[in-house]
Amino acid sequence: LLNVLAGVGMVGLSGDVTINGEPVEENDPRSVYVEQDCPLLSYLTVRGTMTYAVDMKMSRRTSRKEKRNKIKEILSLLGLDTCARTLVKNISGGEQKRLSVAVELITNPAVMLLDEPTSGLDSASSMQLVSHLKSLAMGGRTIVCTIHQPASSLFQLFDDVFLLVKGRCLYSGPVEGMIETLEEGGFRCPEYYNPADFAIEVLLDADIEAKEAMIAKTSAEMRELFEAGPSSPSLQRGDGMVRRYQVPFWYQFLVLLKRSAISSTKDEFYFRIRFGFYIAIGLVFGVVHYNIGNDAAKVIANIGCFFQLFNFIYFVNSIAVINYAEEADVSIKEIANNWYSRDAYFFSKLLNDLPMQILCPTVMLPSLYYLTNQPLEFNRITMLWVIFLLGGLVGQCIGLLVGVCFGPKTRNFILGNTCIVAVLFSGYVITSSNLAWYLRPLCYLSFQWYMNQGSLLALYGYGRGSLKCDQVYCYLKKPSVILEEFDVQTERIEDCLWPLVTMVGVLYVLTYVAFVVRLRRMK
Repeated sequence: LLNVLAGVGMVGLSGDVTINGEPVEENDPRSVYVEQDCPLLSYLTVRGTMTYAVDMKMSRRTSRKEKRNKIKEILSLLGLDTCARTLVKNISGGEQKRLSVAVELITNPAVMLLDEPTSGLDSASSMQLVSHLKSLAMGGRTIVCTIHQPASSLFQLFDDVFLLVKGRCLYSGPVEGMIETLEEGGFRCPEYYNPADFAIEVLLDADIEAKEAMIAKTSAEMRELFEAGPSSPSLQRGDGMVRRYQVPFWYQFLVLLKRSAISSTKDEFYFRIRFGFYIAIGLVFGVVHYNIGNDAAKVIANIGCFFQLFNFIYFVNSIAVINYAEEADVSIKEIANNWYSRDAYFFSKLLNDLPMQILCPTVMLPSLYYLTNQPLEFNRITMLWVIFLLGGLVGQCIGLLVGVCFGPKTRNFILGNTCIVAVLFSGYVITSSNLAWYLRPLCYLSFQWYMNQGSLLALYGYGRGSLKCDQVYCYLKKPSVILEEFDVQTERIEDCLWPLVTMVGVLYVLTYVAFVVRLRRMK
């Protein structure tokens, strides 16, 4: 029921949701939905999470002091002030639940839908939280929530209760009238018994006839209310409540970019391990393939060195951004609750990873290039650097797309098999001229094909002289023979780079479309 009221998971359902006769619009800024399993960014602190929420949900004209006071007030209210400096991933489940509620309390929305807000809280914290929700309701807000085994004193804070039996209403009305109505239906509540526990027992009672009679009576009363029309105009349009976004697009983008940057630097794999891997791989590959770049007898090993690097670049970059799937869960919730636009999040995420995409090949290439004794010519170094950069971006795009479209159990399988297919049609395992005619077009869909062709041009094209040969005869001594043997089909590096650029653009578009589709399905 809460999902329907919030407009979440509406696929396969039909009908209308209205408030006092007015249809509820998609992404209505007057309401927020706090789900039971509400995702949060694990690499931010509690205070950091609240800070970014305040920056998004309060006007830019609000002073920093007012924002700090707001954060302090809410954290204190929900008992989170003692863990304000703790990372979200290190706080308890109950504290994470309270933090999910806290970020939505910033703007005091007109309608709050909460799925078991007291889950994981002790009795004192539950009473404190529900008391605050009660004060919001007394101030003209509408608070709708499900609640898990409430104490009698907690249950009495609610104004109205709605009891459902297999999707049908057994009782709808004031809390004070629930016991009397249920007793009129033939159920007896023991003296001093918790009304909430009694209601649950009635819902589970085997007396189907008594419940059917009550359901029919309640349905008739509700039908009369609907036919009579709305009795209050308080939530009709034009009440001047809250506009959809509190801050402009560019400010959303900057705040999200900063948040992503901080989150990334605290992610050990994303920053330290990934950066260290690139440095280590450059050195290891350079030592293993030491001084082979100008040796005609070791051309195959030299080409294989770069081919293995392409696979490394793909996997490291695709896995590094697959945590986008976790962030996407958070962003979908925040977008649905009108924190910011989906475009602001998407583009901030792409730009956030760009510095690492540029930095990693930059620190790897010098040691690799020098130790393997490749020709020290600036244009060749630049061409290889661009190929590494574009290959990393392709890996990033595929990781983003897979992360958005598939679940945790499927992602690694798809990423691995995507690379295998790309390798099969890369021209390294088998050249395109040796493929069946109907398979050759698949080479032009493989990013590995263009990286392999481009690296061969960078290493052996553009008029490079003959390689050194210490043996009696070296078939691959002349670079022109090498290019012919590996079926390099162009003499221009641009013919290899532009297809990679196109792939990056197409994959970005597909990722954006997949993100929009996923968001709509959630809504």
